[in-house]
Amino acid sequence: MKFKKFVGQSFKEVMETIKQELGPDAIIVSHKKINSGPFGIMNKDAIEVTAAIDEATAAPPPRQSEAAHLSGAHEIMQELRSLRDELGFLKETLRPIVPTLRVGKDKKGLFNLLVRQGVDTHFAMILLERATESIDSLKEIIGSDLKIEGLKQAEEKGLVFLGPSGVGKTTTMAKVAQMLADKDKQVSLISLDEDRIGSIAEMKILAGRLKCPLKTVRKMSDLPKVVYKDIHRGPILIDTPGHSFKETLNDIREIFPSGFPIKKCFLMDASTHTDAALKAWRSCDTNMIDSIGFTKLDMATQYGGLYNIALMTGRPLSLLTTGPDVPDAIRVPSSQFLAGLVIGGV
Repeated sequence: MKFKKFVGQSFKEVMETIKQELGPDAIIVSHKKINSGPFGIMNKDAIEVTAAIDEATAAPPPRQSEAAHLSGAHEIMQELRSLRDELGFLKETLRPIVPTLRVGKDKKGLFNLLVRQGVDTHFAMILLERATESIDSLKEIIGSDLKIEGLKQAEEKGLVFLGPSGVGKTTTMAKVAQMLADKDKQVSLISLDEDRIGSIAEMKILAGRLKCPLKTVRKMSDLPKVVYKDIHRGPILIDTPGHSFKETLNDIREIFPSGFPIKKCFLMDASTHTDAALKAWRSCDTNMIDSIGFTKLDMATQYGGLYNIALMTGRPLSLLTTGPDVPDAIRVPSSQFLAGLVIGGV
């Protein structure tokens, strides 16, 4: 056997040199990082590879005319061999780091539980670093990460409901209106969604049942007059069109330069994938959003996304709703209740 050492700035570079000098049948014997800098300082990009070739079978590199006739299968084998060796090198290089990213045997069950429930894998690993092996500890950690605001803001001045079409803004507003009316609050309803006949009809029925005023604002420039006229009477609940929630936020910022007096709640469908929900969230000026809410919990198959979104938006949670019934199926959850949902209702 003929042995030779090769040094280069990257594993790929060294492998190319080996192929050129020893041919495609060379075998990688060992590889390591070397001290190539001044005063023995290690240059992390300097690599020494020892390769070997059987002298009996070794042949000079093929001439260009011969190389043109190499079979496709032979080239593929060369690439696979190179990839195998490079992966081996990377595995050794990363070995000191990998243990910190692994989940211990005592927590693998909890890790699998979180991932099955839709919790982001990175979040799951961080949670398990902070929790013990018990599920109660995990629930406590999740609960401590979740901010719950509830409907205190709504009881004082009201809420504006924003979010994509079909998320359930009108239905959620009706549920909140009924809850506030049950607490003897004088509620006022405003709709900015004049295009949806069904939405307006639903709000008229609600206003009749609660004996509260309902106003439809056709021009955003008229909104301040309506808001400041009714806000002293009690909380105002505002429904907005889903197809233009980004523009609605922009209009609010321009029309109320000194600040909008009513808190803004962004609603998300709990059955929607985390990525889709966050895409809608990031498409608007999120700095203007005060809280979030989740709808359609009854249609969701897992609740880990609630944790993902709560962390990634950084906003407190106002409410949870399930189903279309008014006033039923609305809840201001505790952090522990929500943590239980996240890990599968435990």
